Amino acid sequence: MDSNVTKSEVDPLTDWNGLYQEIQDESPRAAVIIAAAFLDAQLRNLISKALIDDSKIVDELLGTEKSLDRPLSSFSSRIRAAYCMGLISKNIYLDLELVKKIRNKFAHKMHGYNFDEPEIVDWCKSLRLAKQISDVLPRLPKTHQYLFLLGVTQLVSWIAVRTLEVEKIPRPAVDDRKKRRAAT
Repeated sequence: MDSNVTKSEVDPLTDWNGLYQEIQDESPRAAVIIAAAFLDAQLRNLISKALIDDSKIVDELLGTEKSLDRPLSSFSSRIRAAYCMGLISKNIYLDLELVKKIRNKFAHKMHGYNFDEPEIVDWCKSLRLAKQISDVLPRLPKTHQYLFLLGVTQLVSWIAVRTLEVEKIPRPAVDDRKKRRAAT
């Protein structure tokens, strides 16, 4: 990072090195929660790029850090919305659903939860993107935590690329929609 740039000036959605470092240095519980929060923020960003160019209304729909009770402010609702809007594929949707399940287990279990729990093992083995890579590169570690982190890093990359693609599509401004309605 440039020494003239402070941490607060770095866009957290593009600070992949920061994310990777943080989830590798944390406890399993913290790594899962941080990874899911990052994916949640990425989905919010992706969806917002596909909606009308009216940040006030979009924020009312997607929520902000100060307004978490909006229709699409939860990780779960954003996963479903992104899939229903055609922004993510079925496999990405299914992997995000698995990350959500893993996050929920780690977040709501009080003590001693880890990647060796039978449900977590099954879910980590089911992450499609991680499985594709680990099948091709058999020398990669096969721990359940590693599969989770591999799956998350692939999801982060995939959503980032998809967001760049969606950004290239012109979004209608509020006034454009009013003009089209008036013309019909």
